[in-house]
Amino acid sequence: MNLHFLLLEDALKFQKFIDILPLAVFIKDAESKILAMNKACELQWGLCFEDLYGTDAHQYFPLEQMKIFLAKDREVFANGSQIDFEETVWNSSLKENRIVHTFKKPFCDCSGKPLYLVGMSIDITERKKAEQHIIEIATHDLLTGLPNRILLNDRIELALEHARRNQQKAAVLFIDLDNFKVINDSMGHDVGDLLLQKVAERFEAAVRSEDTVARHGGDEFIVLLSSLSYAQDAQKVAQKILDSLLSPFCINETKLHLGCSIGISLFPDDGEEAQELLKKSDAAMYCAKSRGGNNWQLFKSHKSKPAN
Repeated sequence: MNLHFLLLEDALKFQKFIDILPLAVFIKDAESKILAMNKACELQWGLCFEDLYGTDAHQYFPLEQMKIFLAKDREVFANGSQIDFEETVWNSSLKENRIVHTFKKPFCDCSGKPLYLVGMSIDITERKKAEQHIIEIATHDLLTGLPNRILLNDRIELALEHARRNQQKAAVLFIDLDNFKVINDSMGHDVGDLLLQKVAERFEAAVRSEDTVARHGGDEFIVLLSSLSYAQDAQKVAQKILDSLLSPFCINETKLHLGCSIGISLFPDDGEEAQELLKKSDAAMYCAKSRGGNNWQLFKSHKSKPAN
């Protein structure tokens, strides 16, 4: 055992003790040189202690990770107190990043001066994945993978707050597919589900990455357009969405044609709250539907003449 601060007999006993611990354990000096580590740490990093002894292991970890490792080490020695945090650690054996919860604590002499750093960490990658999966299920539509109503409402609130601060506009587009029920009833729900998935893909391709396409339910979709400079920007996107459905969908070697009706409400012109904008875009959508479908209507003009 290469622990220069322990006698050989004590070092061997120490190594046996830390090797039975399920937590990854490592010890560093004031220069972040590795002096000891256990088997669990070797597995967590995918590295052998023999290759790491006396080094800071910079040759094995990405530069950005090393910067964080060393900064946390310096914090422990500077403050002389324990810190704990979550971090990303590259596993050389698995060739992937792992998420770990790490504790770093100073080992001090009788005067209180930190001599060494004792680190302990536990891999929480699988727990994080499970948590993320639960969040995905709670906030996304299972069929299309799009945000559901819960996540949509949160994003609308954030978009409106951003628009207020920056004196910009935002828009809510309420979309209902034309004649989808006929296709779904005549060809079966399996075809209907595939069609909804393909529609979702086209809608996402028609908007910016910062915008949100959500499934509202059934064959209804909501598009949230944030950070708009002009009302006409929403109209252009609505037309782009209509155009995205011009090409037929090929499902099970059958070509299916589909259109949609779109209602548009604008912030702050038509309302300043999420539910108000959703309600008014819904009303404008029904106006578009009553005018034959496959068109878009602005809420403020849906009671007068067509907006396009």
